Amino acid sequence: MTKPKEQACSEREACQQFLGQYSIEITPRDMHAVEMARGALPSGTEVYLASISGEPLERVIAKSLELRISGFVPVPHIVARRCESHDQLEMTLARLQEVGVDRALVLGGDVADAVGPFPSSRAALDTRLFARYGFKRLGFATYPQGHPHIPTHVLDAELDQKVSSTVRQGMKPWLVSQLCFEPDAVTAHIGRLHARGIADDVRAGLAGPATLKSVMRLALICGVASSARALRSQGGRLGRLVAGYEPQGLVDGILAPDES
Repeated sequence: MTKPKEQACSEREACQQFLGQYSIEITPRDMHAVEMARGALPSGTEVYLASISGEPLERVIAKSLELRISGFVPVPHIVARRCESHDQLEMTLARLQEVGVDRALVLGGDVADAVGPFPSSRAALDTRLFARYGFKRLGFATYPQGHPHIPTHVLDAELDQKVSSTVRQGMKPWLVSQLCFEPDAVTAHIGRLHARGIADDVRAGLAGPATLKSVMRLALICGVASSARALRSQGGRLGRLVAGYEPQGLVDGILAPDES
């Protein structure tokens, strides 16, 4: 059935609004990423700097500065379980402050055992170092389809405390959803966050255009392989699998969920 023109316009406007504040993610070792971004992204776009095990701090600092000089807003990942000490975390935040970084995505991390005193992102937040070194905004992960190793009730309790602690320290929190390929799961999760009163700013984490093999590998790393397998059975809806994956179908599903 063809949708009325008025509804179609409304959906286009909704899509533009949904994507109007998009961000992207690169790794600090991407040599040409900033140069490519200058030709494709508007000034002021947030660019996340993914954390890679063993990545030298100097490279993260240099890439953050390069992004700022190019007119973008760097958002480095701070992975609590990889911080070896309180001093290392403090030095990292101090160096980021020096190059004008005022926000970060604070993650627990995917390593089995913490290498230092921070078993979770909340433990790093509780040091109050982020506020001391001028951070104004902190992002935290949330999980539309649960976490492969942490029970949902524990995730909920931790998130409540992280959001309230961030606000008490004078910073503004936002949430980034874990990669997901099922639009109904994303919308249901965001609705649940709103119902709990902690979802003023929620960003939907989407995989960008890529080969299906790359997307499946990323899904396995992120612990959402079961969600990614839906791609194979919902190919036309969620991406052109013959040519590769693209997220348009997922965006459409989030903005206009099935009403059948």
